[in-house]
Amino acid sequence: MCANVIWLDASTAKRSLLSAVLSRLLRSEGYETIITVRSYDYSIKVLEDLGESYIAVGVHGGGSLRGKLIADIGRMVDLEVVVEEFSPKILISYPSPPAARVAFGLGIPYIALGDTPHGIAMNRLSYPLASVVIASEFIADEIERFVLKDFTVMETFRGIDEVLWVREYKPNPANVEKLGLKPFTYIVFRPEEFKAHYYSNIESSLVLKLAEKASSLGYTPVILPRYREHAIQASKVENAVVLDKPFYGPDLEYHSAAVVTGGITMAREAALMGAPGITLFDRVISIDAALSKMGFPIYYASSYEEAEKLLTSIARDPQKYRVDTRRLLENLESPWPLIIKWVRKLVK
Repeated sequence: MCANVIWLDASTAKRSLLSAVLSRLLRSEGYETIITVRSYDYSIKVLEDLGESYIAVGVHGGGSLRGKLIADIGRMVDLEVVVEEFSPKILISYPSPPAARVAFGLGIPYIALGDTPHGIAMNRLSYPLASVVIASEFIADEIERFVLKDFTVMETFRGIDEVLWVREYKPNPANVEKLGLKPFTYIVFRPEEFKAHYYSNIESSLVLKLAEKASSLGYTPVILPRYREHAIQASKVENAVVLDKPFYGPDLEYHSAAVVTGGITMAREAALMGAPGITLFDRVISIDAALSKMGFPIYYASSYEEAEKLLTSIARDPQKYRVDTRRLLENLESPWPLIIKWVRKLVK
């Protein structure tokens, strides 16, 4: 391994995809990379599907504050061992309190990315330790409040992180056909998160209730559970395909009639690729408001009734809601030029 090692840390499937793409780009610039990933099936599967090596470190802390704290402490200890072995020059990561703290403690510059201004706890524990924060200008004001201006440089770009991989994505229907699915005859459902610190606990999933509606409209509901509680509910949805094993998201999203999620990422990715994405997230993120204004088919629903009405309309005429986004994507910048600029500066 060469002297210029860049450390990428991931704790979710989206961050794994980002790490894989950045790892490939960094290697093309002559750097070596290591990816540490929190041990979670979807996060690991993304890296495996893309042929990226990784080191699994740490676990999800569950729904309690104490569980999250103990998990972070344990992950810090394990990350320190990895970092001591590989001696990286820089950490690149979304807000990750364990990774940020280890990097800071060992004097490793931290390039922070991120698109989750509502993640108050992880943002407060990560951004102040960054050397550089690189964020979309669509949410720059919301991210900047976490940054210590005397210690951290704030850089912005007119785009979103997903451009890094969506712009290069090539549709392959064979991948969804392996699951027994016919393109554009199914709708993807990703239930609400309820164990992250910025979510409230839920007794039942509105997203899974919408999956039942999709089944009644003649579509195959394809459900990606987050937790065991979701899998139990999903098993009761008629004609549903419940993916109990991780699957590469963009293929599933692109070939769907629509994507419905309680979160944000899958709806946003789908919209960038032209498939309508519906989110029942409890607030509108400025990034998505900007994308909608530009013409990308991303929709926020504030209630089950609103989401059901929209889903029914899409199901009746899916082509009306599908958008050719190739020209729209040309108007969005990637964070890569800023990332590689700061990698070169900080390595020197």
